Amino acid sequence: MLNDLFQEAWKALNLAVTGKEHPFNFCSLATIGKNVSVRQRTVVLRGITENKSLLFYTDLRSNKIKQIQHNPKANALFYDSKTQLQLVFKGTLLIHTNDEAWEEHKDSIGGNAINNYNTLLPPGKPIKNPFTVERTENLHFGLLEFIPVRMEFLKLKEDSNHLRARFRLDEGIWKQTFLVP
Repeated sequence: MLNDLFQEAWKALNLAVTGKEHPFNFCSLATIGKNVSVRQRTVVLRGITENKSLLFYTDLRSNKIKQIQHNPKANALFYDSKTQLQLVFKGTLLIHTNDEAWEEHKDSIGGNAINNYNTLLPPGKPIKNPFTVERTENLHFGLLEFIPVRMEFLKLKEDSNHLRARFRLDEGIWKQTFLVP
């Protein structure tokens, strides 16, 4: 049964990558900021590698880049309100720039999405008018690879027989155990 839960989680995540309507398409990514403060933001799941790393896009000038460089540990939280499935990941973030994975994802950005990475000013800088954001030819695109070492699965059920399990990566093998919900 534990293996079924593990497969259910990864199936839902893979569906989220291909279907923009899936609730797991968006997740909350938490990093550690200055003074050990937790910083959270919503990010879009862009891909999953063969090794089960989660991929996200970012502007390389964003504050999260400095946080990741200082401390690459992070958590990611996914929640589907229809199925009442919650997945919490613990892991490490890698920043990709100018490598094969970065090139592949940079080349797949289409249409107006390129505007997420070509502003003159970095994300979070004050501006006077949100409708006149200046753009540049420079692309500040970064690929974040979240390498999970732990996943907690929680599925709420109406009859209160909730299912909770932990999956921990140990020397390349996902160890599994049920947890009290």
